[in-house]
Amino acid sequence: MRMFWWGLFGATAGLILGYLATVAIGVVAMELFQVSQREGAAAMGLVFIIGPLGGLVSAVIGTAWALIATRRRMRRREAGTLGAPQPFSPTTRIALGIVIGLLAGYAAAWLLMEIFYAARGDRFFATYAAALTAAWTPIVMALGGGGLGGWLGAGFAHRPKSSM
Repeated sequence: MRMFWWGLFGATAGLILGYLATVAIGVVAMELFQVSQREGAAAMGLVFIIGPLGGLVSAVIGTAWALIATRRRMRRREAGTLGAPQPFSPTTRIALGIVIGLLAGYAAAWLLMEIFYAARGDRFFATYAAALTAAWTPIVMALGGGGLGGWLGAGFAHRPKSSM
């Protein structure tokens, strides 16, 4: 099961990073070689055709790398040359708490806004203040979730270890 999850992580990371790198390199190359941007055809080809191909190749490479590294680590652990897995450091716990909190806060705000829009019937606002509040809600909730996640991560990081 560990091989599957690390392989999936490698594929996902490779897909995202490969797509972003391919598009970034393509944009720079199009500017460097002064490719015609008539009606946005070059950019659409880059984003919808070339970028996904680069992401697919990177996903295959990321999967292979993750599976090889995981299998190598499992063999070292089975042979006894690698110790038991250690718990996360306090800094890692805090950083992980912040990232998870940011994502959870933003997802909660998005869900809240979708429920609000569905109950209201439309996404338009009559006043600037209402539109500004709706625009800042996800940001504020994400920051609040990140702060809460970091605080919880710090609490778990500094908890004394129980002696059994």
